Amino acid sequence: MISLKTLFVQAPLLVALVVPCCGGAPPEWSGARPSSEFQISSGLVLVPVTVTDRRGAHVPGLGKESFTVLDDRRPQPITTFYSEESPCSVGFVVDASGSVKDRLGWEKEAVHYILELANPEDTFFVAVVSSSPAILGPPSDDVGAIQDQVRALKAGGWTALFDTIHLAAARLKDGRPNCRGLVVLSDGMDNHSQWTRNALMESLMETDIQVYTIAVEGTRTSGKAVDLSEPQRGVAFMQDLAENTGGLSVAARDSQNPAGPARSISAALRNRYVIGYRMPDDAAPDKWHTIRVKVDRSRLNVYARGGYRNR
Repeated sequence: MISLKTLFVQAPLLVALVVPCCGGAPPEWSGARPSSEFQISSGLVLVPVTVTDRRGAHVPGLGKESFTVLDDRRPQPITTFYSEESPCSVGFVVDASGSVKDRLGWEKEAVHYILELANPEDTFFVAVVSSSPAILGPPSDDVGAIQDQVRALKAGGWTALFDTIHLAAARLKDGRPNCRGLVVLSDGMDNHSQWTRNALMESLMETDIQVYTIAVEGTRTSGKAVDLSEPQRGVAFMQDLAENTGGLSVAARDSQNPAGPARSISAALRNRYVIGYRMPDDAAPDKWHTIRVKVDRSRLNVYARGGYRNR
């Protein structure tokens, strides 16, 4: 697959650091910062953007004039714009804990479909969610070997989901700098991690990694509120994880064909617009800025990181 790139640059490129975040103030956390931080050019804020239609399919062919970017609610002139379809470094985070035993086969099929759509230059690794996080091997472009690793998984143990996502993100920091993604397949529930939800979220927001999630729900056997609240929290976590890092989240049931969600995730991973604008002149050091990206067409979904902090 050939990488397609159209580039319009009107700003000088000097090294600096900006940290992306979700809208509003960052979550409270005093733990150690991750070692791989979001690097951009001096004074130039670069925002990867995914645009999908109502069916979740990538929308190609949009031009610079179709986008509006707001920094703290103020429109900013777009100085850099390009679209790209590029090779990626991808980490699969597959929930193989005992609580998803009935859905593990579904997750394996979803991974299979994503790998079928892979760029020949993509690299992959598999991280397994169970009582302790584990990574099955080094990154590889051998799709068959990755398939074999996933097929061999057996369900069991507790659910250290947060710890496994953190471990996978640390492994991914050495991947391709222009496209690094985690694909998390889980019901979103955790019962055995040392990392907390907020700490994990902040850690990921401080990297250039985008997280794509498939929240797999089982068939509901009861309509009681007490039986539905925990699965709903899991799905909400998966949605927040993707939203805060600029990725895409798909909710699915295990009765659904996994090919559809897999295609949506695969397209979002590899087809992105990148929008750049000059940081406002009055940007104070260490101030959080919210970002909102809009497109001039109706019924389209726009996915982008929610902000940055001027370091």
